[in-house]
Amino acid sequence: MKDVARVIVTYDCPRNCPNCCNEHIGDVPEVKFEDLLKYKELVITGGEPMMIGARVVEMIHRLRQRRYKGRIWLYTAELNVKRWPDKAILQVVDGFTYTLHYEYSQRDITLLNRLTDHLGEIDTTKMNNRLLIDSRLSSESFWTELKLDNWNSAKLLVWKDDKCPLPGNEELIFYDLERE
Repeated sequence: MKDVARVIVTYDCPRNCPNCCNEHIGDVPEVKFEDLLKYKELVITGGEPMMIGARVVEMIHRLRQRRYKGRIWLYTAELNVKRWPDKAILQVVDGFTYTLHYEYSQRDITLLNRLTDHLGEIDTTKMNNRLLIDSRLSSESFWTELKLDNWNSAKLLVWKDDKCPLPGNEELIFYDLERE
């Protein structure tokens, strides 16, 4: 067993991105809730985990109730801080990575800017937040619309065709939060 589990909690995603990592991952072992407690860190991902945001918040609360001491991260492209679960998730994770995808919409820009403003209103000293922007987004007008302050890290994500390999210390697992 590795120290870090990248936990797919849903395969559903509204984006249908070309060359999505989930198209290349093959069989992912499914685990039970108790198995999550064995890892030093959990990275919650999907699909898009915030499509079932209330369930993700509930899962994290259950982990903490079971005395899980490890760090919990969220990978998402869909945080709408006007919704309760999306705002609540920021109170229970140790950090998150927010990705602005290549085929973005005006809604994506609005959500990102709202999130950036919200980060300026809350205490983020104990949270690591990272913004990744697909490097194929190069139009000048796009960049003038973005608010990039209040992020611990904001950088371009160079899309690779090597099927999204995991870091050596991570294990990819599936915890079916929708069926739970």
